[in-house]
Amino acid sequence: MLQQFKQDQTRTKNALRQDILYRESHLASVKSGGDNLLAAVHSYTHDANMEIVTRVLQLPQELRDDIYMHLWELNDKHDPSRILLYWWDSFDEPWFSRDDDPNKLRWLRTPLMTLRPPHFIDKCFVGPVFAKEALKQLKDSVGKDLRPIGERNPVAECGLLDASMDDFVEKDVFGVGITVEELVRNLDLRVNFQCDALTDNEFAEIQKSKTHDRGSLGAGATTYTRDDYLRDLGDGVAALLNIPHTERVTTHNEHGRHLNTRARVITLAIRQEDDFIWRDHSAILKLVARAYHGLRAKGFAVKVQYYSEEIELKLLFEDDVWEWTSDDWDRNLIWKNTFGIGSGTSPQRYVWAQLQEHLFRRLDNDSLIGS
Repeated sequence: MLQQFKQDQTRTKNALRQDILYRESHLASVKSGGDNLLAAVHSYTHDANMEIVTRVLQLPQELRDDIYMHLWELNDKHDPSRILLYWWDSFDEPWFSRDDDPNKLRWLRTPLMTLRPPHFIDKCFVGPVFAKEALKQLKDSVGKDLRPIGERNPVAECGLLDASMDDFVEKDVFGVGITVEELVRNLDLRVNFQCDALTDNEFAEIQKSKTHDRGSLGAGATTYTRDDYLRDLGDGVAALLNIPHTERVTTHNEHGRHLNTRARVITLAIRQEDDFIWRDHSAILKLVARAYHGLRAKGFAVKVQYYSEEIELKLLFEDDVWEWTSDDWDRNLIWKNTFGIGSGTSPQRYVWAQLQEHLFRRLDNDSLIGS
């Protein structure tokens, strides 16, 4: 009986080994098959598009420009320029996803919401020449015609997060020699500075993301710190200060044809919902101040906005801030807060003092100077 059990155990063990080997082989074939299918889909879409693209590129430039204008055209259901400006930093995301689990169907899937710019500027689908010409058409036209289409207004401002400043200015996102900063020189700009990124919960997520981007931290590797984060933001501000001064040109306002040229507006928006007193955010405010004074010196119309739902404080500082007297500073916390007139809570007064100290420091005779 014991001998029989041993023989059964050996036979079961060998069968399990064979199952494992088969499973590993099957998994490898699934992965290989998925890779081949993905390559085939990309190749097919490229070839299908290039058949048309080749003909388009043989047309005169004027006709090609008309085609590109049609691709960027705003309608009630589609706004490709806005999609581009929202999701440009997701341009490296895959168009298709697949699952290597052999228990699931081996099909490539397109995400329900593809958070990335339109395919007609992706050189993988339309080639670099078509993609670059389409982007140049956007650069030449965006922000000029402000007439609404139906209930939708055309894009007039480009927004970005503070962590994206360096890529915005420096990165050849589309691989055709054009940065996003070059594309939007005829748009106003909004840079969102996130104070809450320094809080424990938010920064833990940033650390995870940085670890994922770098790969697993090996022996002797250092953890991404708040100092690293602030240093990266400083590099982003330095890149932002290198952008050339441009003016905003519009050919149509919301009513009709109206040619106008004005200074380009850059809004530095500070968002905060946590740690209003206990954590010192002077490091981020100093970066905002550096961007503020540097961009003003280049001729941009720079505004500073502070916004917090938690303490019900929303402020917008424009050029008239430099004309405020001491009495103005005492009363404008209440009068300039668009959440409504109140008494000025302790967190509100603290934030107000921080903004005054780091961005609009006062000297003698009620004049102000930036740090």
